[in-house]
Amino acid sequence: MSHFTDAELYDITFRVCVAAVKSAFPHLPMAKIIDPPRGHFDAVLARQIALHVMVAQFDLPKKRAGAFVDRARVSVNRALQVIDDRLDEPEFATVYRRIAAEAQGMFDEKLAEAA
Repeated sequence: MSHFTDAELYDITFRVCVAAVKSAFPHLPMAKIIDPPRGHFDAVLARQIALHVMVAQFDLPKKRAGAFVDRARVSVNRALQVIDDRLDEPEFATVYRRIAAEAQGMFDEKLAEAA
């Protein structure tokens, strides 16, 4: 039985997804992943990956995922489609799977710590 509320689980999911993406983009501060400056395409891609992992790996509702990064559902859907398209590229898919696995591992650790 979880000791966390849904809101707390969503927050943990958000934090581990951004942290896992940060490990693949070590040059980006977490703040730029969450809110990429205009023209910082690597930060935009990092945010798109984080959103995709939140929705695809953790089944976070799109509306909730978008709220974490202040994006409307249309923007979230666009980000998900960009990543879905990129997953056809083997090198990208490999990195994505590593990020998703790292996020899942961090999530599981957080839950185990609270048990």
